[in-house]
Amino acid sequence: MVAAAIFALIYWLWFCYKPASTAKTVVKTVSVALLALASVLVGGPWWLTAALCACALGDYLLALDRGKAFLVGVGAFALGHLFYIGGILSFPLSVPAQLGTEPIVWIVAVLICLAIVMAVVLFRHAGEMRFAVVCYVPVIAGLGVSALSLAPQGPVVFALFGAMCFLTSDFVLALEMFVLRVGNVVRKATPFVIWGTYWSAQLLLLLGLALPVK
Repeated sequence: MVAAAIFALIYWLWFCYKPASTAKTVVKTVSVALLALASVLVGGPWWLTAALCACALGDYLLALDRGKAFLVGVGAFALGHLFYIGGILSFPLSVPAQLGTEPIVWIVAVLICLAIVMAVVLFRHAGEMRFAVVCYVPVIAGLGVSALSLAPQGPVVFALFGAMCFLTSDFVLALEMFVLRVGNVVRKATPFVIWGTYWSAQLLLLLGLALPVK
């Protein structure tokens, strides 16, 4: 995990705001691939390793900054999210029934409303990619909802925070790519926010779902 963190820090400090390059692609991909390796080494569930591998593939494809590669990358991330969702809902400390209890039910409602608003905004701004991007939105929201089913015990709390960081990263990325215009001053900060929340999300999900609960 230390090596993964070093690569992630290098990417955050040096590459996240720069144009596509071979070095950028390698550093970005390795930082998450090493987390997948860590999942194997600590005996994490297979679906956790699969989710991290799918996201590492998505990182590689998105870092290429090409049209077709982007769409395949979105598919890889969607697959990673589905692994996370399925795994979390089958996790021993997952209690889906608590999604209907207060205050969790209100948080679920907020996530659904945010997803609907984001889908509408992206449909208006994402051009030819609108359908692929809009289909991805409920998958993102699904990760957040599934994480809310986790009983907050021990390391599992990390997974809940990780899922929320993932949602933040994906939503900010969508705004950067399709809504904020080139030259908008906010775009100076978005690369740092996106990478910081994204990689933190992967680490927190790994810690929350792979470490044993005492």
